[in-house]
Amino acid sequence: MRKLLILSFFILSFFSLTAQPPKREMRAGWMATVFRIDWPTTAMTSVTPANIAAQKAEFVAILDSLKACNMNAVFFQVRPETDAFYNSAYEPWSAHLGGERGTYPGYDPLAFAIDESHKRGIELHAWLNPYRYETSAGKYTGKMGDYKTTNPTWILDYATYSGTTKTKDDVTILDPGNPAVRKLIKNVVGDILSKYDVDGIIFDDYFYAYAGTNSTKDTYSQNLYKPTNMTLSNWRRDNVNRMVADVYDTIQTVKPYVTFGVSPFGIWTTSTTVATAEGLTLPSGITGSNMYEQIYCDPVAWMKQGKVDYISPQLYWTTTSTGQDYDILCPWWSNTVKKYSKYFYSSMSMSALTSTYKAPRQTPAIPLYEENPTLHELKLYTKNGGLLTTLSKTEQRISAASAFDDLEVGLQIEQNRVSTKNAAPGTVLWSIKHLRTNGKFTKYLREQKFQYPAISPAISWKNHQIYGVVSNLQFIGNLLSWDSNASLVKYAIYAIPNASKNDPNAFQTSANLLGISYTKSFDISKHIQKLTTHQFAVAILDRYGNEYTPTFITTDLDSRIIQRLRIEVKNEQLNLFFDGKAIVKVFNIHGILLKEQQAVDCFTTSLARGIYIVTVNDEKVKIAL
Repeated sequence: MRKLLILSFFILSFFSLTAQPPKREMRAGWMATVFRIDWPTTAMTSVTPANIAAQKAEFVAILDSLKACNMNAVFFQVRPETDAFYNSAYEPWSAHLGGERGTYPGYDPLAFAIDESHKRGIELHAWLNPYRYETSAGKYTGKMGDYKTTNPTWILDYATYSGTTKTKDDVTILDPGNPAVRKLIKNVVGDILSKYDVDGIIFDDYFYAYAGTNSTKDTYSQNLYKPTNMTLSNWRRDNVNRMVADVYDTIQTVKPYVTFGVSPFGIWTTSTTVATAEGLTLPSGITGSNMYEQIYCDPVAWMKQGKVDYISPQLYWTTTSTGQDYDILCPWWSNTVKKYSKYFYSSMSMSALTSTYKAPRQTPAIPLYEENPTLHELKLYTKNGGLLTTLSKTEQRISAASAFDDLEVGLQIEQNRVSTKNAAPGTVLWSIKHLRTNGKFTKYLREQKFQYPAISPAISWKNHQIYGVVSNLQFIGNLLSWDSNASLVKYAIYAIPNASKNDPNAFQTSANLLGISYTKSFDISKHIQKLTTHQFAVAILDRYGNEYTPTFITTDLDSRIIQRLRIEVKNEQLNLFFDGKAIVKVFNIHGILLKEQQAVDCFTTSLARGIYIVTVNDEKVKIAL
């Protein structure tokens, strides 16, 4: 057995060192806003231009870190406690923006986040907590959006009281058994979809409370809505299942191309009876809490009913964990998801990461930012924003991870890739601040795991329009631009080596993908050196992620190489050396004459970076600076 483990480690290690990353892969980060864990660290205690600018600048820095390591999606928490980081028709502005609950922050964070994400070719998935009302019972009493006062039958309070005195704090949640709550959640999602150009909706693992729900906690809704022939556990799971289905159906009605995913606890159930009833075998050697019975979470039901596009189980354990081995859980989830023709994007914890990656001396490292004094969302927090050091119930269920380095993350990413059964691997990192505050880790991802950009896997099973090709590709300065009559699309931009121009497989290689654009242009300033060695091409991507026929730029020249001409390019200066007299002309890529000069033996001029056509007497050559 030990030899087999060593061989498996060797194979994975070899694969990680030699394999090219896939072109299709979800690479996302969780951006937590509750208690301002990841963003914003600048509190909006007073709405001022300076505070607004600081929050925006920090968000941009996070996105730039995401872009720097070729990740392609952010899961932005926009509703942490039945509140809003956007202009909601139903709920107040969040206190986690750093001000009072209900105070307009002076701008729309979600609109800003979408715009900045799309500028960088990054998807934005709006992350909502469907049921959580308060992390501490009573903290929003008398404030805007006080459902506990206006709609008391909507609330389940898990705190302990002696009379009216709270003796033990805990959360309050919206009652999943109340149909009015289900309608509210559906309407909240519909409101976001109608106002914002989000790429996805994602829920996390907060359903019924982790503390456990006794048999009388939801007596009100039981008496009104629970069928007499249904067990309490089945009814509670059905309540959650109905909410998930309602949200999915709402998305299909309003914007069916918006992907919908849920991130459940990493262990589905510990019951062999439940698994056998679904034709499944539980993963061998895995032990832990039974969230199927404790928080009434049944992701297998959502997939079986076709009410999610993907799931992102929180596999917050390592490949060396005993009882929760990542190398066992990851393949099990991948096999299970494949059975229901959905996608599996693993959520992985960075909480214990200690990066040891050493940057080459000549390569400037990404600037390090000061670590924010915040901890994992699952820590217990006091009402005034301080924190306690005791673990929450969820963290107590998750084995404490000792410090691990980049190699552990790399092994998990490779396990995601080799385990996928539908060419749709995915990695979702908890949490995104590790990319902004840990330059070594960002560099490790960019150089070892995400060396090239990637496109998110396509939701190809939904009905979608068929698109053609783009037209009129051209260079305008350092921009590659094109025309397209397609609406609600984005674009994949490629640089194909000249020798591979006629190879259709060239477009399946991640190394040839330059990036994604939500507009009809793409900045190629970082790729100028490829202008003479590669052919640029653009393909339409619909919002489901389906890709259509690419179009090559048509400005390429089959120029003759001028005999006895030596070309030297240095520091944006062009030097031409030839024999005798010549009329030298320099044109931009569109044929506009920029400079003309009669020269003897040599010609020198300064030019901005770009592509130029140069004629020496009657012969042409294409030159890139």
